[in-house]
Amino acid sequence: MKNIVEILSIPFTNTTKKKFIKDEITPRLKQEKKTFIVTANPEIVEYANDHPKYKDIICTADYITPDGIGVILASRWMKEPLQERVSGFDMMKDLFSLADKNGFSVYLLGAEESVIEEAANKVQFEYTNIELAGYHHGYIDINDAGLAKKIARQRPDIVLVALGFPRQEKWIHKHYHLFEKGIFMGVGGSFDVLAGKVKRAPVFWQKANLEWLYRLIQQPARWRRMLMLPRFALKVMIKSKRR
Repeated sequence: MKNIVEILSIPFTNTTKKKFIKDEITPRLKQEKKTFIVTANPEIVEYANDHPKYKDIICTADYITPDGIGVILASRWMKEPLQERVSGFDMMKDLFSLADKNGFSVYLLGAEESVIEEAANKVQFEYTNIELAGYHHGYIDINDAGLAKKIARQRPDIVLVALGFPRQEKWIHKHYHLFEKGIFMGVGGSFDVLAGKVKRAPVFWQKANLEWLYRLIQQPARWRRMLMLPRFALKVMIKSKRR
């Protein structure tokens, strides 16, 4: 089975979440190998193809995982099926568990001030062995290196950045060189869910691959972003027929 599946010129890592955490992320954490992970859904794929500089950024990542049923369906249409969806939120929780088990340190960056405080409290309460290196709200100038240097001095093992795309990937890419080690991953609105500000879809909706619809019902303002999905699907279908 191919380790990389290309969807509209974006190279996705073909793996399961369990295998990815066990065989890729755990060894890199223990070896202190710097690692950039992008969890990409159809919106990110479309945005990347419309914005070459952003595309260049995410293609420098060590791994791009399929966060969205649309990417999984696209891989099937292309006759190169990805094994499963590897969502940013689920991977974040696995990273917390891994840090809790091994005493790794975690830094949280992003969201509103009240949200990030509550998210940090939840992490410390639920994962008592995690070393929380610190946290900071997301109302920042992503080009300002001051905060990044302050975080780097803490030498965190895991840095989770919830600035929403494309800002979170831009922040990681711009300041990556300041860090000696660490797993870096953009997690979008995950801190809002962690803090209880936004409710995650019930398991039934998740298993039915309708989590996107549940989020749209909760946050109707997202409908503009959903307009990218039909365009993404059409492009994939056209490309698959040309093969």
